[in-house]
Amino acid sequence: MARAGRRRASSGLDRRGGAAEGRGWGRPIGTGEFPRLPGEPRKADAAQEERRARLERQAWEAAGAQLRAGTRIRWAVVVAGAAVVVAGIAVLTTMSRPAQPPREAALWSVPLEPAVPLPSSSIPAPSAAPATSATMAATTSATPTPPPTRRSVTPPPPPAAPAAPAPHCPTAETAKLNDDANGIVYNGPWYAAGRRGLGDFHDDVHATRADGSWVSHTFTGIGIALVSETYSDEGRMDIYLDEVFQRTVDTTSQVRHAQQSVFSACGLSPGRHTIRAVKRSGTYMLLDRFDVTP
Repeated sequence: MARAGRRRASSGLDRRGGAAEGRGWGRPIGTGEFPRLPGEPRKADAAQEERRARLERQAWEAAGAQLRAGTRIRWAVVVAGAAVVVAGIAVLTTMSRPAQPPREAALWSVPLEPAVPLPSSSIPAPSAAPATSATMAATTSATPTPPPTRRSVTPPPPPAAPAAPAPHCPTAETAKLNDDANGIVYNGPWYAAGRRGLGDFHDDVHATRADGSWVSHTFTGIGIALVSETYSDEGRMDIYLDEVFQRTVDTTSQVRHAQQSVFSACGLSPGRHTIRAVKRSGTYMLLDRFDVTP
């Protein structure tokens, strides 16, 4: 008997004579757990299914969030478009509305009703009080008598002194000094330009392009004139007489004009004087000649 029991245990048969694993009931001999039922998922399969379900849930949540964001964007675009349309309608309505007349004009345009004359019976007649001599005397004494007015005689203004005759400048004795004459001092980068054929005095000029460059001449006489050229590439120059600023001369013009007296001074005190012209703007500053009146 003992040997038969050992043979059945070694062959894997249970007490009923059947295979434990083949029939699916009971507990396998030599193990400590029950066998897996047919169709029951294993633990690894269950974990994988749970992970797949979690991923699908996350994907659905992400898709829902994107859908909600897209819906918000579309609604924002719709609201902005509606606001633009409303603003455009308001602007068109304001532009098409006729201008309202001012309030004063509206008030003046209201027709006024003609005044209705009152009946004579409704106007009270003034009560005529008899004037007595006492009343007239009291009225006369109460009214002050104005003092007699005196006429102030204004003496006539004294006769104005005769104006001194203006000095005539230039005269027949006016000397024309060309731009290359002795006594003319150039300061800065000046250069001589001759044979231009533009109507210059002696067909030559001195020119500079540097702002701040100046030309001066000391003369003896009562008058001086600076002769230059006016054109679109000329500019402004400051004129000084005896180192006293006189004015700024603008020598720009659309058409070229040669031998133009851009500055002149007459009636100077007899003696020595110095004229100086300083370039301030423009492309060029030109000197054609000086006219000196002795």
